[in-house]
Amino acid sequence: MIREVDLLSYIPDFLKEYEEMRAIQEVIGPEIQQMEDETEVLFQNQFISGSDAENLRRYEKMLQMQVLSKDTLEDRRFKVLSKWNRIIPYTKVTLRQKLEVLCGEDGYMLDITPEKRVIVRVALKSKRNLNEVRALLEEFVPCNMVIDLDLLYNQHGLLHKFTHKQLGAWNHRHIRNEVLISGE
Repeated sequence: MIREVDLLSYIPDFLKEYEEMRAIQEVIGPEIQQMEDETEVLFQNQFISGSDAENLRRYEKMLQMQVLSKDTLEDRRFKVLSKWNRIIPYTKVTLRQKLEVLCGEDGYMLDITPEKRVIVRVALKSKRNLNEVRALLEEFVPCNMVIDLDLLYNQHGLLHKFTHKQLGAWNHRHIRNEVLISGE
């Protein structure tokens, strides 16, 4: 209870003398106080930092979080707040930044089409991160967009710098799927 509700303070002084007014205060005062307390709880639950256990449970369910039995209310608030703050605006610039962290600056290709298709090609040098990129895209890309993720295989334009003899040392699978270094 943050604030004590005193209904008699809201009526004019000359009416406070009447016994009926004090009786009304005694009858409806507890109900008004309960409504005031519930309003305060609603106000506190607007913010994660002030949420009670019941409201934190709703956030945890919405964010698909597992609660450990040893977590205190403060621990739960911190975990919910940290996951909530990871949810950032869906922008192409932000997606590029996240892909650069996983794949490097030249380790991917990104294209977003007007048909709401997110096309990502991961370079062969970063192919070990393909599953991480998939998880990132599934978490980051809105549900109304289609994810098209694959490896950026070696193509003819890359192969022109190799001689026929160098290419003959590898099989077709290796030429297509592996990073080619001219000294191999």
